[in-house]
This record gives sequence, structure tokens and C-alpha cells, in this order.
Amino acid sequence: MVRFLFSFKVSTCVSFKIGAFSRKEICPIYMIYGKMVSVKRNSLSGGQFSASQAFFQQNKGETVMKSRTGSLEMIKKINRQLVLETIKSQQPISRARIARELSLSKTTVSAICDELLRSRMVIDLGEKGPEKGSGRPSKMLGFNPLSACGVGIDIHPDHALAVVTDLDGRVLYRTETAMDPSPESMAALARKCVEKAGMTQEKTIGLGVSLPGTVDRRGRVIRANSLGWQNYSLAEELGRLLPFPVEISNEANCAALGERWKGTGARADDLCYIAIGQGVGSAIICDGELIYGAACRAGEIGYLLGEIDQEMSNRNVLGEPGVLERKIWSTLSSCGLNLEQMFQAYVQGKEPARGAVTYFIRDLARVIANIASMLNPEVVVIGGIVAQYMKPVLPDIRAVVGVLTPIPTRVELGSLGPWAAAMGAAFQGSVHSKL
Repeated sequence: MVRFLFSFKVSTCVSFKIGAFSRKEICPIYMIYGKMVSVKRNSLSGGQFSASQAFFQQNKGETVMKSRTGSLEMIKKINRQLVLETIKSQQPISRARIARELSLSKTTVSAICDELLRSRMVIDLGEKGPEKGSGRPSKMLGFNPLSACGVGIDIHPDHALAVVTDLDGRVLYRTETAMDPSPESMAALARKCVEKAGMTQEKTIGLGVSLPGTVDRRGRVIRANSLGWQNYSLAEELGRLLPFPVEISNEANCAALGERWKGTGARADDLCYIAIGQGVGSAIICDGELIYGAACRAGEIGYLLGEIDQEMSNRNVLGEPGVLERKIWSTLSSCGLNLEQMFQAYVQGKEPARGAVTYFIRDLARVIANIASMLNPEVVVIGGIVAQYMKPVLPDIRAVVGVLTPIPTRVELGSLGPWAAAMGAAFQGSVHSKL
């Protein structure tokens, strides 16, 4: 991932403080441009951040200079997002205090607040007396999460899970429905969900789509075997059918975002999500951003090999279940029991479940320990179909991880269940999009 450190100054530009924000609060500022522009978090730990009359934009690995007009437009958008985030995190708050917090002029702040009030993204909370007992009362402002919404759809070969959320992640409507995975069906479902949520297409910031497969950063599906897609421009097709922006990502990435936004991840800046469902995969969030990798295949833990795999000449083939994936599912299906029965039988010490689950715990704990040693995440979240039944064995997984790595690692089960990917898709389509 390319990150740009803005450290230049131009006299006619407005400078604003970054030090007033925590690293979690600053995330939305450099998410405004999605995958186009990101700011290195460590450069934002304090001091002043000056926006220039020219800015950098990633373009096929190279840096190009944009025009003065584009630069000023970027400054306006960043200032708008700064003001909005300040109102959201410190409401109720006055315009004067916003100006002080951000080192922006009162005129600039007032103009932005007027725009946000007209869009209903910000609301007037009434007047409050001066802090020191003298002077005029101030009009207080607050964030209005219902001013807009985002839609998330988690696509499977024969059905879909869809959710509509407000800007705070509160679910306004959700549904699970049988559906063929065509762009026309997805667009129709998105429109229906917006209507059922009591919102309008004009208030819909964007649609996020989660799917089981490899997706590049432009929304092109590189490979999705279960859906029969290869090199398919899904984002472009949906863009022709809908009046709002569309973001496409793979299922594990979306589930990680969902758990970080409204689940077990609790907005952790460094998180690894492990999905154990029909396949085995993972997603990596570092410094608050998804890691995609050079070919958008980061997190393919199903292809991990152990020493015995090398000795047995086990091999991975791109597009087919990986060695670790085959091993885990072979273990889980060896007892002739469903997942719930198997994990309960393990706790009760019954064979053959105890032996099978012991192997499963060993293999999974080794993966988590290696992830912890390499990436040092704040938390490893386990999700997917299997995770719904793993609560009885979670203490044993934690214990084995603690033996295998000296690095303290929090291991948790996801809390959003089957809705994690749809929630993450809604996040990508709304909060992660251009507010």
C-alpha cells in the first residue's frame, strides 16, 4: 500500500490541527478518498498539518500532481470532514469551539456548518450560555446520523444478506433472501432495502457488496468460483444501474470491517479476522486500513503450510481449496457429527470428537500464533459459520496460542455472526465513502 506524507506548506492554504484527534478519530479523514489517497497515521500524531495547492494522487503506482482547482477542492472536503468528525465526537459543540479545536477561521467553520445544517447531516441543538458566565450564548450543534444511509449486500450463490444502516451503524433494515447473483438482482435488492428502511436514493451515500472471491481495488472480480465470475467488472455493471457509488470487496475483508465497526473488534486499529466457513481465509487491518497485497490476495491463510505438509509434498493450487483449508475441514467432518454436537462432545471428553477437535485447535492456534508473531494485532477475531459453535473451545485455543507465542494476543469470537460481511459492506459503502 502506498501512503503519502503531506509535509509541505503554501502560504495561501489553511492549516489545521491534527493533534486534537486520536488515531481512531482521524481515520475517516484519510478514508474520504477511499483507496486513492491515504495519509500515514504516524505523521498525524501532533502539530500542524498544512494542505498544499497541489496534492498527490496514486495512479498506477506513480505520483501525479493535480491542479490548483483540484487541490482547493480537496482542502474543502478535508475541512468539511474535520468539522463533521469534531461535531460527531464532541457534540454538543459550538462553532467557536470547533474553530479553536481545528485552528480554522470562524468564517470557514461557519460556512461549513451552514452547509452541513442544510444537508441535515448536522442539527441545531439550541443555545447554551457562555462557559465563563459572561458574553452571548452559543448555538450548539450535533451530528444527525439519520441524514443519510449506506447499503451492504453479502452475496452468495443462491441467496443474499442485505442491511441498511445510518451513519452511526444503527441497522434500519435487514433481510435475508433467495436471489441469483446478477447485477440486476443486486440493484433491485438495494433499491428495495432503501425503501423498506424509510430512506430515499438521494439519501443513500453508497452500496457496498461483499462476495466470496478475490476482488481488486477497482471493484473488478478477479476470481469467484462459486459465483462463476472471472475478471468481471461488477462495480462498473452496478454503477450503470444505481445512482450512488458502489464498493466491492471480498467476504473476509468486509466481515473484518463489520466487526471493527460494530462488533468484537471495537474499532481496533490493528486487527486480524479469521473466517472459517465453507472456506478458510482472513483479513488484515493495519493502522486502520485494510491490507490488500500486491495482487489483492493478502490474508489467504488457507494456503499456509506446516513442516509435515512439506514432507508429504502437499501443494496449493490457485483457485482450489488450500492445504490448511482441506486439513481443517477434513478434521471437522471426520466425526460424523454436526458442528454444535462435535464441540460439545469435545468438552465432555467424548471420542472421536475430542481427538478431532484437539487437532483443529492445534492447527488454528498455530495460525493465530504465527499471525501474532508477524503482525502483532490488537485482537484476532474468529468468524464464519464454524465460529458460531466455538465458544466451548475458545479458552483452549487461547491457552495453546499463549504457549506458542510470547506476544500477548487477544483472541475473540466475532459478535455479528452471519451479518458481519453485510455490515462491513455497508461501512464501505457509506462511512468509508465520500460523505
